Amino acid sequence: MLFDDWQQEAIEHEGDLLLATGRQVGKTLTMAAKCARYMLSHPNSQIIIASLTEDQAKLIIVMILDYLQKNNPKLVAKGKHKPTLNKVTLTNKASALARPVGTTGDAMRGFTGDVLVLDEVARFNELIMMSAKPTLASTGGQIWLCSTFFGTKGYFYESFLNKENRFKVIQISTEECYKNRQISDTWTAERKEKALKFLENEKKTLSALEYAQEYLGIAVEDLRQFFPDELIDKCCTIKQITGNILGDRFLGIDIAQLGRDETTFISVAKFNSRIKQIGMDITKHTRLTETISRTKLYDSQMSYRRIYIDDGGIGAGVYDVLLKDDQVKRKIVAINNSRRNLDRDDKQRKRLMKEDLYSNLLQLMESGAVELFDNDNLKLSLKSIQYEYKDSKIRIFGSYSHITEALVRACWSIQDKHLNIWVRY
Repeated sequence: MLFDDWQQEAIEHEGDLLLATGRQVGKTLTMAAKCARYMLSHPNSQIIIASLTEDQAKLIIVMILDYLQKNNPKLVAKGKHKPTLNKVTLTNKASALARPVGTTGDAMRGFTGDVLVLDEVARFNELIMMSAKPTLASTGGQIWLCSTFFGTKGYFYESFLNKENRFKVIQISTEECYKNRQISDTWTAERKEKALKFLENEKKTLSALEYAQEYLGIAVEDLRQFFPDELIDKCCTIKQITGNILGDRFLGIDIAQLGRDETTFISVAKFNSRIKQIGMDITKHTRLTETISRTKLYDSQMSYRRIYIDDGGIGAGVYDVLLKDDQVKRKIVAINNSRRNLDRDDKQRKRLMKEDLYSNLLQLMESGAVELFDNDNLKLSLKSIQYEYKDSKIRIFGSYSHITEALVRACWSIQDKHLNIWVRY
């Protein structure tokens, strides 16, 4: 396996490590290789890996196992100690255990490690850090951090400043990585050209601040979190749905676009000017035909008053089919983030629909008029939403926004007074 110079430096370093990088440079692969090599050279050791979601935790284990099977397959334990979705053990009794920490870090409590790996740690809150760091208390072990920046606050940013020279800090941008990476079987000249072209397009599409954070690996102070942590915790309280569901029901759908693999369905009920979440389904690698079938299935179960869907991009195919379906055609509402909408009372005033959608949800949360699931993925999505002001205009974006995108559409039902404003027949 051919590593970049910065990756090789990180893998070979002994001691505390911090990787501050742009996106898609291979930092998770680097940490996986580093974990595998540590296990090989440290019998009876245990590595504890903390990731925000279960999928991220499993991905690291898959990468560690892949590295070991390619380089030291005979040393991977078998039988009752064979690899699982969250743990790899070697014949020398060294192991790597990955845990999803959610929003509280409680899943880390009770574990002891010789190495603590924190993946995408810039998005960890103080509760997670309080739960995670004690895993090294009795061993005095090493801590390895890797992340793309998320503003200029929190443990990762403070560690990056390295005021006490604790960490070996390696900072690499996506641009630098792609330009300098050696041509190989896995990084061909054609792939390099396409990757650099992708960055060119992203630079044109994103704001300078957003591009700096996501691809240049720079901590940007002027990017702020749209939904504060305290507000998310205040509103995300529903453990399970019990009793009869009162009010009209609505569905918000976010369809996976190119480069993303999750389609999200969120159901809410509106009653007495309040919104209550009553359902959430996240599907992976979903075909458009399956999205159409699921929409009709959920409607037959919930009897929605309205179904809100983005009719831009890939969503147009789903929208067009549903618009012709007798079961749901009078319920489908097209809400496109990129479309400017005319206010019905003032046709000279134009506003971005995305700003309307997100401001509506924020107002509901601040006024205590919405109750949401106590779900780690939902909380992570809300937390990922950032904003900036440019030329007196607000720009809202997020790296894990698909759940929130479905939610803001469903919650738009509170504004849809006449229930026919954006319906197209």
